[in-house]
Amino acid sequence: MWRIPAPCRSPVVALLLAGWPPGVCPVSAVCTPPPPPADSLRTVSRRVPPPPSAALLHAPSLNSASPDLVDRGSFGAIAGAGWDQSLEGRPDRHAITLGVTPLGIERVVCRILGHHSGEIDPASLWSRVAARVTVGGPAQFVDSLRATRPARVTDHVTSQLELRLSDGGAPRGRPSGEMTPLALALTADNLGTGYGLDRYAATLIGEREAGCIWTGNAGYRVVERYKSSVRLAETRLGIGLRRPFMAPARRDRRIDFTLSGDCLLRNRSRGALWQAGARMDVAIPAGLELSIAARASEHAEIPGDRRFRGVLSLAYDLDRVVH
Repeated sequence: MWRIPAPCRSPVVALLLAGWPPGVCPVSAVCTPPPPPADSLRTVSRRVPPPPSAALLHAPSLNSASPDLVDRGSFGAIAGAGWDQSLEGRPDRHAITLGVTPLGIERVVCRILGHHSGEIDPASLWSRVAARVTVGGPAQFVDSLRATRPARVTDHVTSQLELRLSDGGAPRGRPSGEMTPLALALTADNLGTGYGLDRYAATLIGEREAGCIWTGNAGYRVVERYKSSVRLAETRLGIGLRRPFMAPARRDRRIDFTLSGDCLLRNRSRGALWQAGARMDVAIPAGLELSIAARASEHAEIPGDRRFRGVLSLAYDLDRVVH
C-alpha cells in the first residue's frame, strides 16, 4: 500500500490512487511540481548584472579632474557626493561633486516636514532625471597672470543634467538580466577666470547590462575661446567595459575594473585625438567607494592640458546606505 504524506491526504488523491497503474508512485506525480522549462534554467544560470556604482558622484568626463573617460548612463535614486584628487602637481588639483535627483530632494523635504516620502517608482519621470555639479579641477589654461593670484576652487565649475530616455528592457526571448538603457547628458564646463576655454557637450549614452557593463558614447562638443568669434567643435565617440574583478555576495565589498577609449573628431583642420583610460573601484562599507584611475592621450586635448592624468577618488553613495 502506498503511504500518502499528510499534505496530500484528500479525496482527490484517493480517487487517483484507485485507478493508478501498479509500480508507479502517484504521490510524486501529484505532489511534485513540474520541472521548469529549459529557457528559465538558462536564465537563472546567467550571472546577475553588477549593480551600478557611484556613477554620477564623480566629476563629469569633461572636467579636467574627472576619473572617467566616457560618461555612464546609470545613476542612483537619491543623492551622493564625491572627491576627485588629481595626482598632477598643478593648482586646483581637487574637485568636489554633488549628485542629486528629484526623489532625493523630495526625501529631504519630507524628512524636514515630518512626512513619509513613499516608495520609489522606477517608471516615474522623476526617477529618470539626475543632476550633478562639480566645483574645482585644474584649469585648462594657465598663464603668468594667474600664477600671481591665489587659486580659487570656484574658478572652475562643471554642471551636468542627465535624462534616462529608455530603461532598455530585455527583448523577447532574451534573459531579463540583459538590459540596454539609453540616456542623454547635457554638460557645461565653465571657467570664471575670464580667459579660459568654456566647453559645452551633448552626449547620447547607451549601456548594455549583462554579466558586465558595456557603455557607448556618441556626443558633440563646442569649445568657446575668450574674446574669439571662432568656435571649435568636435565629435566624440567612446566605448567602455566595466567588469567585476571580485564580486562577493555582499554589495559593499566588490572590486570592479573598467577599460575605456574614445576618439575626438575635430574641425578646423585639427587631427583626430585618440585616448585610453583604466579605472579600478573598490566598494567600502558605509556607502563609500574608493577609486583610482589613469587616462592618456596622443597629445593635449586642449591647450594647457596634459597627455597623462592620474586621479584618486572617494565617493559616498546614499543609495547604498538606505538600501
